[in-house]
Amino acid sequence: MRKPKLREVAEAIKALVVGPVTTRFPFEPCELPAGFRGKPTFYPDDCIGCAACAEVCPTKCIDVIDDVRRNPPVRRLVLHYDKCIFCGHCELNCTTEKGIRLGSEYDLACFDRSACVETIENELLVCEICGTVVGAKKQLLHVADRLGAKRYANPTLILVADGELGLAPADRKRGDGPLTREDLMRVTCPGCRRTLVLQELWGE
Repeated sequence: MRKPKLREVAEAIKALVVGPVTTRFPFEPCELPAGFRGKPTFYPDDCIGCAACAEVCPTKCIDVIDDVRRNPPVRRLVLHYDKCIFCGHCELNCTTEKGIRLGSEYDLACFDRSACVETIENELLVCEICGTVVGAKKQLLHVADRLGAKRYANPTLILVADGELGLAPADRKRGDGPLTREDLMRVTCPGCRRTLVLQELWGE
């Protein structure tokens, strides 16, 4: 029994000499260790609106809101960092590796949880025939850039990456009559693209 007691006395004396091991936060800032995971932040120049961060978030604290009624349509990513567990999966799985990053901000206490929100918006592309969401414009530009010359195999990527070519009227909507060869050069969803290709090849 003596040895445990002697250890306790030694620890007490050490504490008197060295001082407390706790920090003086909030009166003094803490010295953060390397690799500290703090508040996640969106970076507009690098976020392409792909929503990969929302897909992998274990707490589902990132909402993806596609507002197709706005002109132009937008995709809004809303991060509720009051529900965030700072696991870093969003940063780890970011398509560009820089669109969302965990910083060093840690003092996030507040009285109103509705204020704990980080938001970013990206222009959204919708199918010109049926109105289905195709994806964020910056996401398609990122894909086209990664594919290089191979992007010319996909008319949607051609139109997005190289600009509007004026190869088809811009005001066509579903119900305007049968699909024609012109419609192949439109921003379209996979379903409409399949219909167009089948009709072009086999007349179905």
